[in-house]
Amino acid sequence: MVPDLPTPSGGIKVIYRYVEHLCALGYDARVWHGASGFAYESWGSTAPVDTGVELDFAAGDVLVMPETGGSKWSFLSEGQPVVMLCQGMDFVFANSDFLTDEPGDYPGWPHATAAITVSDAIHTFLDRACHDGFPLHNVPVQIEDWFQPGAKEKRIALMPRRRREDLLGAVQLVRRSGRLGDWEIVLIDGMTQQQVADELGRAAIFLFGAEREGVGLPGAEAMASGCYVVGFTGDGAKEYMLAEHASVIADSDVVGMCDRTLEAMDWFEHDRAVIDDRARRGHDWVRSRHSGELVRERLSTAFAAITAPGSPSLLPEAVTLEHYQAHAPATDPYNRARVVVRGAGRRVLDRIEGLRG
Repeated sequence: MVPDLPTPSGGIKVIYRYVEHLCALGYDARVWHGASGFAYESWGSTAPVDTGVELDFAAGDVLVMPETGGSKWSFLSEGQPVVMLCQGMDFVFANSDFLTDEPGDYPGWPHATAAITVSDAIHTFLDRACHDGFPLHNVPVQIEDWFQPGAKEKRIALMPRRRREDLLGAVQLVRRSGRLGDWEIVLIDGMTQQQVADELGRAAIFLFGAEREGVGLPGAEAMASGCYVVGFTGDGAKEYMLAEHASVIADSDVVGMCDRTLEAMDWFEHDRAVIDDRARRGHDWVRSRHSGELVRERLSTAFAAITAPGSPSLLPEAVTLEHYQAHAPATDPYNRARVVVRGAGRRVLDRIEGLRG
C-alpha cells in the first residue's frame, strides 16, 4: 500500500523498485494506490499497480505497509498480519505521546509480524524499538544507474528546500569570503530526474542539507555522480558519509560547512588528485552497497522468510481491506461541494443552538 501523492516521492520510488525486483524474483507483487486508475505517467516504472479504495486479498497473500503516520493507520489491517516497511525513524512514533506505551512487538501495530529496514540507522533504531525476536530484514535502497560522474566543473550543487537556513548561511559565508570567483552555485529544485542526474554529474561539490534522514538519498546519489559531498548526516546518512571520502559537518555548524567547502574548492583548483581520489572512493562505496543486484539479493532473502509455509505474515483467510484513500478528504467537485454544504449546514445548526442557549 502506498499513499496517492501528486508526484512520486523518494520513498514511493523505493517501493516501486522493490516491487519490480520482487516480480523479477517470481513473486506476484503489486503496488496498491487508492484512487481508481491512479498512475505516475512520467515515472516509467514497470511495477504492476492495483488501484481502488478497497482490495480483495486471498489467503496466503502478504500486505506490506509503510510506516508513515506511526500507529495512525494500523486500523487498516483489521487485525490481519502485516509487514512494515520503514524508511524513516521519525515516522515510527509520529502518532505517539509521551505518557502512553505503544502496543505490539512493532510500536503501535499489534499485528505486525516483520519489518523491512532500508538503512543501517533504521535497522539499529528498530532493533531498540521492537521487542526481542521481532524479525527485521535489512534491504538497501537502489541508487539508479543514471547517476554517473561526468566532466567535473566549478559548480557547487545543493537542494535548497531541506535545511534552507543552514545551507543559505554557509553559501553566503563562502560568498563573503571573496573566494567564490568563477564557481557557480546550482540550485537543484523543480528538475526532472534526468536533469538532476545531469547537474550532479557536472558538479564538483554537493552541499548536503540532511535532516532526520532514514537514508539521505540525495547525498548518496551525489556520491554516485562523483560529487565531493560536504554536509550533515541527518543520522541516516552516517553509514556512507564517512570522513575518508566526505566532509562531515557537525549539526548546524554553518561556519564548518563554509570552511570545508572552501577546502574542497581549493583542492579542485590546486590539488585535483586529493578531491578526485576522495570522490572516487565515495562513489565506489555507495555503488557497492546500493546496487540493484544487492537490493534483489536482500529482497530474495527477506521474502523467502516472509512467504515461507506457516509464516505468520501470510494472511490466514480471504479478506477485503481499505486503502488510505478511503479515509482521505473528498477531491472531486461533487463531493467537495457536498462537504462544503454539509459543513455550512452544521455551522448554521450550531449557531441556532447557540441562540437557543
